[in-house]
Amino acid sequence: MSDLRVLGGGAEAFGAILENIVNAKSRIEIHAFLWCDDNTGNNLASALLDAAERGVTVLIHKDRVAAVYELSGGNNQSFFHKEAKRGEKFAAWVLERTYLGKDKERKARKRQRPNALVDQLVAHPNVTVAHDNKRFDHSKMFIFDEEILVLGSMGIGDDHHDEWIDMMIELTGAQHVERLAQRMAGEVEFDSSRRVDFLLHNQRAHEKKTCPMLTERLSLIEEAKTSLVIEMAYLGDPRFTKALIEAVNRGVAVTLVTGRDVNVLRSLGRATLAKILKSTGAPEHLCIILHPRMVHAKMVVVDGRYSDVGSANFTKLSHGVYDEVNVYIDDQELAAALTEHAFSHRKDGEVVQGRLSYKKWVSQVERVTVAYQSRNGA
Repeated sequence: MSDLRVLGGGAEAFGAILENIVNAKSRIEIHAFLWCDDNTGNNLASALLDAAERGVTVLIHKDRVAAVYELSGGNNQSFFHKEAKRGEKFAAWVLERTYLGKDKERKARKRQRPNALVDQLVAHPNVTVAHDNKRFDHSKMFIFDEEILVLGSMGIGDDHHDEWIDMMIELTGAQHVERLAQRMAGEVEFDSSRRVDFLLHNQRAHEKKTCPMLTERLSLIEEAKTSLVIEMAYLGDPRFTKALIEAVNRGVAVTLVTGRDVNVLRSLGRATLAKILKSTGAPEHLCIILHPRMVHAKMVVVDGRYSDVGSANFTKLSHGVYDEVNVYIDDQELAAALTEHAFSHRKDGEVVQGRLSYKKWVSQVERVTVAYQSRNGA
């Protein structure tokens, strides 16, 4: 596993990313969904500016879709999107009122404060920032000198650094970066016989209303024989719900860790868990854990051998709407490390016993909202 490293999330993962920025010699490429104007966002930007100053070429793909979440979460400050549009402000306000209540300290319409670091980064001749368009790119990736690839679930912000549970993987070797480029260009198909490959949806490589990673991820669950260990932020896609129910019913030991109070799609997630419990009869080999911290990781470990880690959730938005990148790894040592990571959250989490309450009408609203947003997807 020398070319693979589990970074986890928080300070450890950000520390590894900053170290790679400092050591970069020629090129850095970043795909970011969320990037907040806070300590974490500024520290990362400052390191990139230093790299650009010493001659490193920096390319940043920043999706404007996430501006709504930057305005409604964390400190409400977006790093790149200082001039929020009226629709973005309204959507952020709705999110805050729905999931955060009337907390006067958190207002989605808070004025965006200027940041000279943003201007310096965007204006630097060695830096290219694509941040004005909605690309629906939900991936979280860092590529250094075409030799090191870091990907997973972690956004750029203090929530991810200090509080949330994320999972990032580091892959070292030009062969991994090259394989990802081939997969993103649609030049090669996913190959489960490989030790490392990539599960992805890419609007530029895949035909509209198709999502190969949906079938590939479902197959991993459907072919599980003994165990499934899952940490997942957002649930609600009935195809994954059905696959998990079938896995439990055929005797597969399923452990699913998710957040007790997730920041969006909360009732839909709880409704999904309630359905799994009811449909399976909540046997002993099904263990659902609600963690008090926000679980933002997206990882699946199958039979202690196969791992699926990246940016894609168990939602329809992740399969045919958003661009997503997950890594598939056939490695028992790495699978064991990921399993240990998930099991370490058992002691602080609540094991669900039998039934789970949720607001039915809210779950229906969330379901309709996701269906509407996914109408042009797979």
